[in-house]
Amino acid sequence: MALIEYNQIYGEERELEDFPLPTFKEYAAADIDLTFFDGDEHAELHKVDGTEYLVIIEEDDVRQHAAHWEAGAKQNFDMGLYNAHTILYIKAKDYGPKPKVGKYLVLDEGTDHKRTYKILHCEDDAGVYRMTMERVRQ
Repeated sequence: MALIEYNQIYGEERELEDFPLPTFKEYAAADIDLTFFDGDEHAELHKVDGTEYLVIIEEDDVRQHAAHWEAGAKQNFDMGLYNAHTILYIKAKDYGPKPKVGKYLVLDEGTDHKRTYKILHCEDDAGVYRMTMERVRQ
């Protein structure tokens, strides 16, 4: 015996073909907008190349370059001291055409946190660009 039983009929009795069920891709696209890129839950507003978007930023790692000490200071002028790797997730429909590898991307321009990155890799996964980026830190 069921705890709750109900019978819903909307207007006339209709066949299931009149109301096709959403596909998995449609459910996934809705999840991307409603969950993954929800500003109250997961995503944050950032300026990307001068335009504000809801994005997800994942700080990947920092790699130190070989350098030498001279006159009490670490010297490595040609490559910087560190490479900081960051992953940026942004909706493809917001950003536009897929960026090319090697393109420079400016994040949070006009704020105290402005950073310029070089795109190392970009892939489109279900309408979301996953950009692996690098910036040289002095």
